[in-house]
Amino acid sequence: MTTSTPNSMSLMSSAMPDSNRQWVSITLEQTATLTQLEQLYQQLQQNMGKRVQLCGGNVERVDTATLQLLLAFMSQSTVTVGWQSPSPALCEAAMLLGLSAQLNLPLS
Repeated sequence: MTTSTPNSMSLMSSAMPDSNRQWVSITLEQTATLTQLEQLYQQLQQNMGKRVQLCGGNVERVDTATLQLLLAFMSQSTVTVGWQSPSPALCEAAMLLGLSAQLNLPLS
């Protein structure tokens, strides 16, 4: 008689509440700078512990403070973060600061 046991991944996903398995989208502003930082911080805080998809396709300008905030958020063990179409400007800024790998962004 053969019995099968669920793998650890299916055990984890079945134990997670439905709200944590769905992706939440956060769209970055066209100009993602210190001026918009508080708003972005609030959005990230509200989604702590969730799966977050960052939409960065419209970003034309991003500053170091914004990238540092994103890096701090992505470093939390309670979140899963993915990118949807990061813009060339976003990827280039991360590359210039040496943060591409840490932010999981492609090199521009």
